[in-house]
Amino acid sequence: MPAKKTPANARKPAPAEGGMREEQLVTIAASLFAQKGYEGTSLRDIAEQAGITKAALYYWFPEKEALFQRVVAGRMAALVERVTTAVAAVSDPLEKIRVFLLCSAEHIDRDRAGWISSSNTFWSNFDPEQRQAVVPERDRFERLLRQCVSDAVAQGALRDIDPALATRLLLSGVNYLPRWHKPGGPLSAVQVVEQYLDMVLNGLSKR
Repeated sequence: MPAKKTPANARKPAPAEGGMREEQLVTIAASLFAQKGYEGTSLRDIAEQAGITKAALYYWFPEKEALFQRVVAGRMAALVERVTTAVAAVSDPLEKIRVFLLCSAEHIDRDRAGWISSSNTFWSNFDPEQRQAVVPERDRFERLLRQCVSDAVAQGALRDIDPALATRLLLSGVNYLPRWHKPGGPLSAVQVVEQYLDMVLNGLSKR
């Protein structure tokens, strides 16, 4: 498919302005993807939200797929790198699980729209090329936590449980959290996940 041409009447930004505006557009796109879904968001929606013309938007993102790469694939890759670094910095097997999940919660507190848009797009977007850009990172994310759980079982820090099921349990709580958790409420996402961890690792029973 030939590349789309940038409209001739759109003003080319200065370098500093361009970098700032590009990040603003990515943030706006993430918010709209979270609200309306990837398929339900158009470049016109993003341009109107940013207060620019659709022609001007073409200077940064001539097609929506480029925004998908920045908002969804780019954010997921950054999250994977962040949790990988956090896990590598500790040695205790249970602490590895804790830092993985708390690092993920910090990401929610910092970039809630990006998390929701990435999650929504992952589960609802069936375009083969776009999924190929996301699925490997998603798999890396899950495999890292599963390895942490497996190591904790092998070292006797956790009882003999199925690491795959335990990983799904832990991730389901984090993934669903932005659906009900309100920013600015009594607890941050990190504080909620801290309580989740206490319940999961220490149990709910007083016996």
